[in-house]
Amino acid sequence: MALLDIIITHYNEPWSDGRKMFEMLKLQRGVDWKDVRVILVQDGDDEHLDLERIMKVYPFVGTILHLPQGGVSIARNEGLECADAEWVMFCDFDDTFYSVDSLYRVLQSIREAGDRADLIWSDIWIEMVSPEGKWLKRNKGWNTVFIHGKIYRRSFLMDHGIRYDPELCYSEDAMFNALVAMEIDQKRVGKMPETVYMWCFRPGSASNYKGGDARRNLSLYKKRVKLSEEYEKRGRTYDAKAAAVRTLLDYYWELNGQDECAGHTKEEWVQLLQRDVMARWPGAVMDISMADRAELFRVTKEEATAKQLIRDGMPGPEEWLDSIGAIK
Repeated sequence: MALLDIIITHYNEPWSDGRKMFEMLKLQRGVDWKDVRVILVQDGDDEHLDLERIMKVYPFVGTILHLPQGGVSIARNEGLECADAEWVMFCDFDDTFYSVDSLYRVLQSIREAGDRADLIWSDIWIEMVSPEGKWLKRNKGWNTVFIHGKIYRRSFLMDHGIRYDPELCYSEDAMFNALVAMEIDQKRVGKMPETVYMWCFRPGSASNYKGGDARRNLSLYKKRVKLSEEYEKRGRTYDAKAAAVRTLLDYYWELNGQDECAGHTKEEWVQLLQRDVMARWPGAVMDISMADRAELFRVTKEEATAKQLIRDGMPGPEEWLDSIGAIK
């Protein structure tokens, strides 16, 4: 059995976006490929990839799964089901490892951890792009946002039923990591001393949201409700009121910045918020001190202004929350 399965998902990206990942894997030093298998999951039909040629040119690609198009969460889950290594790592097609020694460092960390860890993480480099060019910035610390630069003990994920939620098209990795953080013993979390992964900014990526996208809004809304349900179901402590407030305030500027969101009018979304958030935590906003509430409203109004969602006649956040019965 291999030590590590690397699960890479592909959907509609041109080969030029993924070539750097496969070429960097080909250059890795000090790696016995008997210890590593790459699982490439093709999400739907696509003419960008010659899958047969990929397996010939890159023999470390041990398995290719070709699925009906169902989204990144389903693709990653299928990759996880196919995996049989002790550890798994999830990579985006358009990212890459940071250096020719990165995979050696990952395997070294696995061996040093032995049976004492269920998660090992490293800082990641983020490649940013602007009209002036490209530059790198370092994302530090164990967080529940990125799955990148993290390796997970497969049996830990399987035993705790941790999977990507197929209904989420955005922030599905944050949901996945939140479930990991909910279940893991912090004593069984290890850190790699080196930075091994580079997350590459791509303007067309779903994660590079600029505002006003209905699918992204709906996914974030579902994630918050689903996460609170998971905490309750698993008997974990969760700051439900804070999550409810954040959902309400996020939707203040999202819904007022759009006439429609994911096929629902603003009035219909208010009904959903009242059902899924306010009915669940009826005192969510009212239990917050007046000073904290004022600060939340200030920040929320600034966010709406910065994202150019303030329009003529748009109510302030306090007025809007009062109109839907969230505060008294």
